[in-house]
Amino acid sequence: MRKQFLIFCFLLSTFCVTAQKDWQLSIQTWTFHKYSLLESIHKADTLGVKFLEVYPGQKVGGDIPGVFTYTLDTISRERIKELLRFKNIQVVALGVIDKYYYNKDNLEKFFDFAKYMGISFITAEPEWEDLDEFNRLAIKYKVKVALHCHPKPSSHYWHPDSTVAAMKGRQQIGAWPDVGHWARNGVNIQAAMKKLEGKIWGLHFKDVAEFDNVNTGDVLFGKGVCNLPAILKELKRQKFKGVVSMEYEANEDNNMEDMKKNKLYYESELRKLQSTNQ
Repeated sequence: MRKQFLIFCFLLSTFCVTAQKDWQLSIQTWTFHKYSLLESIHKADTLGVKFLEVYPGQKVGGDIPGVFTYTLDTISRERIKELLRFKNIQVVALGVIDKYYYNKDNLEKFFDFAKYMGISFITAEPEWEDLDEFNRLAIKYKVKVALHCHPKPSSHYWHPDSTVAAMKGRQQIGAWPDVGHWARNGVNIQAAMKKLEGKIWGLHFKDVAEFDNVNTGDVLFGKGVCNLPAILKELKRQKFKGVVSMEYEANEDNNMEDMKKNKLYYESELRKLQSTNQ
């Protein structure tokens, strides 16, 4: 019986992975910002998550000095790449890069670093006057830029209309919204997703306690106001091909049990989605 049960669990897990083969389940490592990147890689491996979005201020950890950004020397970069290969984990996005990280002197270095590390996306909140330069560097380095949003009023892209305007005429700039921040900002999530249809390259997948309250906190997936099943349904309708990046900013000192629950919730909802023709 135990053998049959294990086979069933394996098949169920395989179904979740292959059901939406173009969806990459990731973790935004800000979830583990109290820990190092090396510890975050281990945590992702423990959770069975094979993709990461890494923020550029995270300490690498171990005996590798510095943070995960362009200032790392070649030896440190190669050691990180070796560990990622060993764990079969891929860093798919670097960010969120905003005015607190970049300036006119170092912006290109972020793109060069992303290309060196094999990272496909830079998630960013560029200043309005820098959008063309982000687009130019995206073309040069073949690293796409995806616009993120934080709570209003400080984020340029807190409302989807500003994201649409920023993407116009810039083919290498797409969208990477945070559905939790949309809810905090009082934005209708499904309506916002429709406005960005065809240009959503990834998103921060989370749930929050209250709608239209920029100070509300994160909660376990399915316990808040974001209507995550409807978000997944809309992604399926849009024939989404991209990154679902889980982010969780609660119980930051010890959140692994919560993250296990969050991943199980996502997989359960994915199975429900695949069992329907909706």
